[in-house]
Amino acid sequence: MPATFRHLDDMQQACSQCSLARLCLPCGLGADDVARLEKLVDVGRKFARNVPLFTQGDRLTAIYVVGSGALKTSTMSADGLEQITGFHYPGDLLGLDGVAAMEHRCSATALEDSAVCRIPFERLDALLDDLPSLRRRLMRLMSQALSEDDQLLLTLGRKNSEGRIASLLVSLASRREMRGMSLSPVHLSMKRTDLANYLGMRIETVSRVLRRLQESGIICVHRSLVDILDFDALQTWSSCGAWVGDRE
Repeated sequence: MPATFRHLDDMQQACSQCSLARLCLPCGLGADDVARLEKLVDVGRKFARNVPLFTQGDRLTAIYVVGSGALKTSTMSADGLEQITGFHYPGDLLGLDGVAAMEHRCSATALEDSAVCRIPFERLDALLDDLPSLRRRLMRLMSQALSEDDQLLLTLGRKNSEGRIASLLVSLASRREMRGMSLSPVHLSMKRTDLANYLGMRIETVSRVLRRLQESGIICVHRSLVDILDFDALQTWSSCGAWVGDRE
């Protein structure tokens, strides 16, 4: 599950050697437990842009860890309206939505050429009975996902357009830092329409807020790359976004 799969054709890196291990299921496990887990992992399955990893309604057969690239998750309503529910980057787990009903409640699609590690769920479930530390780790990751959902509801429900955009950029930058990377640049690999859908905004408003942040000297936008020039100011926009600026 390396952060880049550049050399994946030449060698298969195990969980114990992976640069994402501290963010993934192996974090906190002993060497013997990691060895048992990595026997289950199918490393580096590649998906081209716009190719689905799984689709809403599919039977749960595996959970996945993003190794490289980016994916989005979304749900489709009965009347055919799509709601983007998340953007996922290296180290993120996908598929946990299907554990309760053994059926995926959302779809996951590659936003760019990506690679994932696949862990068969039935074999993982059996291993959890033998490895309490792995079960605790999985529960922590599920709890983290629920917490992020709650944070999203707060962002969409209480913050204005500037606060939503700033909060997303702060979140993506912080996730880069967790992976041992610099805060900037942030890669907005999703389409502006997907970004607007996710944040509950009009696409014109997304473009206007990004332009306003750039004119304020806080960010610099180069196509899909966003250089963060003043992280403290961006955090201020994020925290103050519930009270000032445009609302939608």
